[in-house]
Amino acid sequence: MKNYSVIIIGGGPAGATVGQCLKEKNIDYLIIEKGGSYRDKVCAGGIPHGVIDLLPDNLKNFEKMEYDALSIDFGGKLSNTVKLNKPFLYGVERTKFDLHLRKGLNLHYNEKFIGFNNEKNNISVRTNKTTYTAKFLVGADGVGSRVSILSGLARKKRFILGEEKEVFQKNITEPSTVKLFLRYNYLGYGWLLPKQNHYSVGSGALQKYFLNSSKGTVEKFDKGKGETKIYPISLWGGEEPLANGQIALAGEAGNLVDPFTAAGIYPAMLSAKLLAAVIENALRNGKSDLQEYNKLLINELGEEFNCALLLSKMFYPLLPLIKNVIISKSTMQQAMESVSSGYISYKTFYMKVQRTKKIPVKIAYFLVQKFAS
Repeated sequence: MKNYSVIIIGGGPAGATVGQCLKEKNIDYLIIEKGGSYRDKVCAGGIPHGVIDLLPDNLKNFEKMEYDALSIDFGGKLSNTVKLNKPFLYGVERTKFDLHLRKGLNLHYNEKFIGFNNEKNNISVRTNKTTYTAKFLVGADGVGSRVSILSGLARKKRFILGEEKEVFQKNITEPSTVKLFLRYNYLGYGWLLPKQNHYSVGSGALQKYFLNSSKGTVEKFDKGKGETKIYPISLWGGEEPLANGQIALAGEAGNLVDPFTAAGIYPAMLSAKLLAAVIENALRNGKSDLQEYNKLLINELGEEFNCALLLSKMFYPLLPLIKNVIISKSTMQQAMESVSSGYISYKTFYMKVQRTKKIPVKIAYFLVQKFAS
């Protein structure tokens, strides 16, 4: 039976980032990944500048697209485009980006996590190939997290369904422009992100609205040929513990997905870095629990995500009322500037909404406070 300080289930951005952070601190670990080294992950691949700050120095340079312009289309009836003098967002191909994050890691591919048992001072981890022991177990196994199910942490409550396709073409027009599409589905949005020789186009909405009205939404604003794939995303639904004793969750396994945009890469990697620091501290001080992780997560993400959740309840249902404010150049530029500084500040936008003098926004804010909070 092989023994490690930490066993990580899942080799995506969350699991790989935990591994890289532990590796830097010379902490022995093992990542167990059920898939192979080629990860055909359905994902728009948009990441904010703040991701780079989460990476070790040797991983900060990676293949990416730079986007300095944002275009928003509201049902084909209203549109606007804003361009900055610097990138506000990057675009990655997930297969390449995930391989980049896994460089130099101790990782077992094609091995399936089965379950675990708590022992006196360790955790026994079973896979379809063997059994390991570890001081700590990290669940970074995504939306269908088995670690989450077996531990009872972070039950999945608030889903969206996304559909996406990759459209290949030789010449990509407007390669530095991110395009968003509003009002083509209900309580959701569409996107188009240019890549090197293709573009990723997709749409997402809360699960019940997707099933009722959104399937096939992409075809409404993009007729390009490509295989459309449908996938679930587990959104942040509020504060909840993601660590109990020697077990903790990172990334989408813990519902750490932006409740406004449904973006998951940045919060996955941020949570992973925070968790790795807590693990290091616990090992150094001979502790057997990771409770400190819960507090760190709330301090770093809790208030921002709570504001994002409130804004989403105002933004999507009331788009017809506030569309002119949302698609104004000033609002778009503020959002782009915020993202370009690291990660969008939902708290700042929420405070602006509270103080606004614009009648449509005041009405929307009142309705959300009265009926949706």
